[in-house]
Amino acid sequence: MLDLQKMSYFMAVVEQNFNLSKAAQSLFISQPALSNAIHAIEKEEELTLFVRNNGRYTGLTPCGKYLYGECKFLFRKYNQILEQARRIESDDSETVTIAAPPFLLRSYAAAILLALKDRFPQVEFLFREADEAGLKRGLLKGHFDIGLITEPNDYRSAGLFVVTIDQGRFMAVLENNHPLAGREILEWREIVPYPLAIPGPHFPTYDLIVNSIRSRGLKPKIGIATSGWDFQVSCLLKTDYISLMPEIVRNYFTKEMDEQLKMLPVNHPIAWRVAYCENNHIRKTRTMQEIRAAILAMYNIQCPEN
Repeated sequence: MLDLQKMSYFMAVVEQNFNLSKAAQSLFISQPALSNAIHAIEKEEELTLFVRNNGRYTGLTPCGKYLYGECKFLFRKYNQILEQARRIESDDSETVTIAAPPFLLRSYAAAILLALKDRFPQVEFLFREADEAGLKRGLLKGHFDIGLITEPNDYRSAGLFVVTIDQGRFMAVLENNHPLAGREILEWREIVPYPLAIPGPHFPTYDLIVNSIRSRGLKPKIGIATSGWDFQVSCLLKTDYISLMPEIVRNYFTKEMDEQLKMLPVNHPIAWRVAYCENNHIRKTRTMQEIRAAILAMYNIQCPEN
């Protein structure tokens, strides 16, 4: 069997330019021992790894070139495994709790977990749903390590660290048979006569939508205010309701939703901004600091100094 020791012998010969004497010195073994080991590898595995000229190694066969590349890859992986094992040995296993309103969890949690789970195998990531008030309270009390929340909010004034990581715009979502479905772009004055299906008042998005409409001198007609975006969508079918949702929602439409609904832009749209937040007054472990930096790097944001 070609184990790590035999691979190291083979690689040493290649990396010492096929000079057996130098390769043996680098391995702290005798030249005859190295020569015998190479012959044993080729015999046991039934492979010809080296080009020979008058009994001397002068290069690699195609098979040898392939094996050398794979050995380099395996040794890099082996070193990565050892490094990660040492990190786990030196750091106690941690649990990191990430909290957010339901839609933000659905939109961002999977990408964050995918980016972090292999890099931090010693960390157990827990995801929790929370509204704006519950998230702020959980961060301040140390129940949550990381939060995701839409802006604007009052988290900065509460002493929390907040940084915008993503942004977009709100769009109008309505049924294909809605009276406004034929328009290419909607005006706010066209939207407000119809009942709105929007997030509930305990979510910052509710105030954002209502206040934005009122700031235009218009009065919103709230038909349904609920916590689930999918329930908001279901309320649009066979009704004249309109929902205002961030454009990113389109990524989660089912085939049925795609066939029955339209998502239309609104002139002078409401901005959609998502923020990363945490309590900087709670001492962070080295791992937690690295997790923060990794999440912010996902959105091309440089991690500020603690």
